[in-house]
Amino acid sequence: MWRSIRITTWFSLVLWSGFAGAGFAYDVIEVNNGATIRGQVTFTDALPHAPRRFEVRNGPEVCGPERVLTKLEVRDGRVKGVVITLEGVDRGKPFASSHDAATGQGRGVFHYAGGDELNLDVRLEKCSFGPFTGVIRADETVQFVNHDLIKHTLHTYALKGRKAKIMRTMHTQSLRAKGQTEKIFPAKKLRRAVAVVLTCDRHDFMENWLYKVRNPYYAISDESGNFEISQVPPGEYTLVAWHPVLGMQKQRVTVTPDRRLAVDFEFMK
Repeated sequence: MWRSIRITTWFSLVLWSGFAGAGFAYDVIEVNNGATIRGQVTFTDALPHAPRRFEVRNGPEVCGPERVLTKLEVRDGRVKGVVITLEGVDRGKPFASSHDAATGQGRGVFHYAGGDELNLDVRLEKCSFGPFTGVIRADETVQFVNHDLIKHTLHTYALKGRKAKIMRTMHTQSLRAKGQTEKIFPAKKLRRAVAVVLTCDRHDFMENWLYKVRNPYYAISDESGNFEISQVPPGEYTLVAWHPVLGMQKQRVTVTPDRRLAVDFEFMK
């Protein structure tokens, strides 16, 4: 699965509890006269990747006999699953609570409890971690819980470049039984990383990407390619659109009080 990706394996498991999260500080305050950024993500070329089909050999009674991995979802030129983040906001609204479930045969969930922190829990169910894309915060512990009756071998990689070319192993751990919990604290590994890739060494179709965020001002484009980020404090920022297949685009935005700002992203192959 990873033959086209250069991987340097030098780290198996470290639960780093002494890192104070330097460089990732964010303060929650009341936002008055906040603005809203709305937009749409489009893709104008032929799809670079067709969905991949896998015959399931480990646990077909749980996963199903066949699974499909779709890395890029485009409908009528509109892209689902692009992570939109606003860089440069160091204080503002709290992190939102959300429950983002996988579609298709999988039932995995990315649960963000929100509040002063992102508080991400990953629920593995029906041989799935969750949606193909999500977010992670570098200075927080992430909890994984296996809800399947079969073994999964969690393998995480830190992405160092804009696309899946240079990666570094962060963590490897077997989740053998239903209800088994594993926690990782990725702060040290993510200080210079762009994103984290989740894989299962026993099921090649289990692949998910978590983009690193520093604040709650993010969104993930929906099935129509639309996104919205609200309660943005006035200021000048960089708006980033990222997808593991399409790469990254950036736009400078100026936000004024109570404004509705429209910003679109168009990707090409």
